[in-house]
Amino acid sequence: MRFGALLLVHVILVGEAPASETKVDFRRDVRPILAEHCLKCHGFDDSSRQGGLRLDTATGVAKGGESGPVLKVGEPEASELIRRLLTSDPEERMPPAETGKHLKPEQIETLKRWISEGAVYAEHWSFIKPVRAPAPQVKRPDLVKTELDAFLLAELEREGLTFSPEADRHTLARRLALDLIGLPADEKLVAAFVDDPSDAAYETYVDALLASPHYGERWTRHWLDLARYADTKGYEKDLARQLWPWRDWVIAAFNSDMPYDQFTREQLAGDLLPEATREQRVATAFHRNTMVNDEGGTDNEEFRIAAVKDRVDTTMQAWMGLTMGCAKCHSHKYDPLSITDYYSFYAFFNQTEDADAFDESPRLPLPTADEQQRSAELKGQIAAAEEALKRPTPELEGALPGWEAEMKVALDWKVLNPSNSLASSGATLEAKDDHSLLAKGTAPLTETYVVRFASPSTRIAALRLETIPDPTNPRKGTGRAADGNFVLTSIRLTAKGPDGKTFEIPFTTALADHSQGGFGIETVIGNSDAKKGWAISPQVTQRHLAVFSAASPVEIPAGSELTLTLRHDYTDPSGGFALGRFRVAIHDQPAASLPTIVPDHILATLRVAPDERTPKQREALMAYFLSVSPITKPQRDEVASLKEKLAAIKPVEIPVLKELAEGKRRVTKIHNRGNFLDQGTEVQPATPVALLPFPADAPRNRLGVAEWLTSRDNPLTARVAVNRVWAHLFGRGFVETEEDFGASGVSPLHPEVLDLLAVEFMENGWSFKKLLKSIVMSAAYRQSSKASPELIAVDRDNKKLARGPRFRLEAEMIRDQALATSGLLGRKVGGPSVMPWQPDGLWKSTYNNTKWVTSPGEDRWRRGIYTFMKRTTPYPQMLTFDGPSRETCLVRRIRTNTPLQALTTLNDPVFVECAQALARQMAASGPDIDAWVGTGFRRALLRDPSRDELAALTMLYRDQLETMQRDPAAAKSLATEPLGPAPEGSDLPKLAALTAVANVILNLDEFLTKP
Repeated sequence: MRFGALLLVHVILVGEAPASETKVDFRRDVRPILAEHCLKCHGFDDSSRQGGLRLDTATGVAKGGESGPVLKVGEPEASELIRRLLTSDPEERMPPAETGKHLKPEQIETLKRWISEGAVYAEHWSFIKPVRAPAPQVKRPDLVKTELDAFLLAELEREGLTFSPEADRHTLARRLALDLIGLPADEKLVAAFVDDPSDAAYETYVDALLASPHYGERWTRHWLDLARYADTKGYEKDLARQLWPWRDWVIAAFNSDMPYDQFTREQLAGDLLPEATREQRVATAFHRNTMVNDEGGTDNEEFRIAAVKDRVDTTMQAWMGLTMGCAKCHSHKYDPLSITDYYSFYAFFNQTEDADAFDESPRLPLPTADEQQRSAELKGQIAAAEEALKRPTPELEGALPGWEAEMKVALDWKVLNPSNSLASSGATLEAKDDHSLLAKGTAPLTETYVVRFASPSTRIAALRLETIPDPTNPRKGTGRAADGNFVLTSIRLTAKGPDGKTFEIPFTTALADHSQGGFGIETVIGNSDAKKGWAISPQVTQRHLAVFSAASPVEIPAGSELTLTLRHDYTDPSGGFALGRFRVAIHDQPAASLPTIVPDHILATLRVAPDERTPKQREALMAYFLSVSPITKPQRDEVASLKEKLAAIKPVEIPVLKELAEGKRRVTKIHNRGNFLDQGTEVQPATPVALLPFPADAPRNRLGVAEWLTSRDNPLTARVAVNRVWAHLFGRGFVETEEDFGASGVSPLHPEVLDLLAVEFMENGWSFKKLLKSIVMSAAYRQSSKASPELIAVDRDNKKLARGPRFRLEAEMIRDQALATSGLLGRKVGGPSVMPWQPDGLWKSTYNNTKWVTSPGEDRWRRGIYTFMKRTTPYPQMLTFDGPSRETCLVRRIRTNTPLQALTTLNDPVFVECAQALARQMAASGPDIDAWVGTGFRRALLRDPSRDELAALTMLYRDQLETMQRDPAAAKSLATEPLGPAPEGSDLPKLAALTAVANVILNLDEFLTKP
């Protein structure tokens, strides 16, 4: 028997039974008591251990505490542990009164019996490698269909129980379809199964469902909760992101039955695999589902670290069912997970390039085949057009020598070396070796740079601003905005002489090699309008030059200090439109005296004597000369147009993991009390020492972590995965606390079955489809869910599994099933997230102007897995039915029942549309109300209505028909809003009455519940 409390009651009532039946099991009976009441103060965490006493190990108990030994084996009444539990002295009573805890009499009795029987300790069950126990003998072997049945039936027979009869074929057809694909099955497939009572037909039906493309959608839904998948970044702004290609990768992985060990490797470390494919790199977006904080003024490093900690917590909870997050501030109170273990494991995930950047870099472009073809075509056209520009027209062939002489004046630019710089936001302006400045840190909504230089000249007429792309900027651009752009709104240059007198260089003209449409360089001069300025999109990743010129030179004293002020006042919700990296030079001639803006490589070539230039240098000069010539403007415009078209091709880019280069790797230290600003001892990458040794030949990186997780010796990974599958099928896992397999979690029901399935899961190549098939083929799964009063009295929650599973469907499945039953469901697999109808006005986030726009056509009726998930405002229907916000890993949804749920399925426009669509199918299915109701019932529940059900729905139809005939406007509204116009020639009162009937069918408890 596996039910300690019932067993104890039995012993108390009927007296001592044979020792073989009543011996206390430490793992099952004693450890849960200690975990609940004692281990917080007397457990693994030595920093909070009280009285020097440790109760979670035999060694600790034998050693005793400051008050001496606590156990006298075989003599409970003489044991200090029992005395402290029973004493009336509040100073000595355990647990202390301030904890609010106290042991029940039966728990104290269990501890006494354990001490009497020898006080034998045993390691926590989940930290021991699962083994396959031999199947027990049963009285009714004819009821056993698979090996797991033997274990479950043997337990039932020991209590005088047995399996319930097998459910009818219609019920099994619907149960299997909901479990395996999350939708009603194809009618022909169901009919073939129902009409053939053989086991072969049952297996054929199961195989067909497992082969369905909708199988992957059904089982991906659960993984999305674990992965905290969402279509927004979270936190204050909660801006949109594109991660749906990763979701589609998961669907494809489930549909192809990717082995769980491979599934693990690719998501945790696909980028580290040899010659990683595009799909393997996409898989690593599992850990880019972490939130990103785009709020102005936040510390990117703080939120990078928060994301890394989330990855640690999620990895251990999703794969091993352990609450390792408890150890980020102090050693775990209940499980052998120290704070050193936490940060050693953290070190594996602390070496990726992502750093809470606005653009979520690094990102992987995922162009479609059409986008790839179009890009290739445009690149070819650009190359041909640029080649044509290099060939001079006859009238230009003799122009080069004179042009060279004219250009010599352009060689006198003097690059300024910054002596001091600051940013109004507090960002850092880092000086580089080439005298440029690189902005780092905060990227606020607006920004002003003030830079000082020692003037190398006593005469200034022009300033050259050079914008430089940098890999640390968003999109590796020249600016700090999310798209790599900047908007320079105004510029000012002053000189301060040694005597303190200030001179301003009054710029009157501006030139640039490129300006974005609507953001020309000329707007910068004398500008005070925050909506204007110089920007350079789409050429954000190219170096650009701007020249600002006075009408005539300004004379300044020798030894003057120059102050350059660059304002970025352009406001946009996404913020950050400041220069990212730039360099400054001055000239003593006004721009009118300069032929043009000259790039560095041309200047370098001009410095070489004409007769010493190489062919490539001469070619570069000619190409540049032609590119600035008015005669070639049409050709240059053509090239610019082609480049704009190329830049307009914007494939989806998905955030992925990428390991830092060897020279940039971070040092990992323990965060004292979890504070990243208070770091202590340095640690090296390692896995928790008490669980399983790290594989000797595995690399010390995320790939090694994946090997450690899926090692055949790992005691938890297979158990956790199997338990999760069982919970989705039966409504409760063997371990009810799916999120906690540690000492404070619930002890497993039917542990032999859990271990049997875990071992089989690994032996069968980590195949989820084989695991699912082995479970659904069992007699335990096929049982009727009907429960007699006697069975309910014995086992109200069906923990003994003497009947089939029956529980309310999950949020997405309720909506999907209604859409499928009505015929509205869009069955396209994969693609961007969609926006079905939701109430107006829900989306209101600070600095986020994104709107919810209901998707057109079939997209508004796609499966719930594709619904756009905004973390701060989840889709209300799913939230009502216990859906999460996906801010953190969620292992288990707790089912609730509230009036709001009934109001949703009765009144939500999506469900009203489903009722209207179903009513139209019912109306076209036969000549009378019996046929119409029968059609609706069969589509919804895969069975005919009973006589009483038919009578009740017929009465409802007639009452509604009479009402609608009296009120044509109400009839039209109920029959067509919001679905749309009814088929031509429809009887609207009839359709309205049938809509009411369909609405009732879609709200039946049987429809909303797994049968």
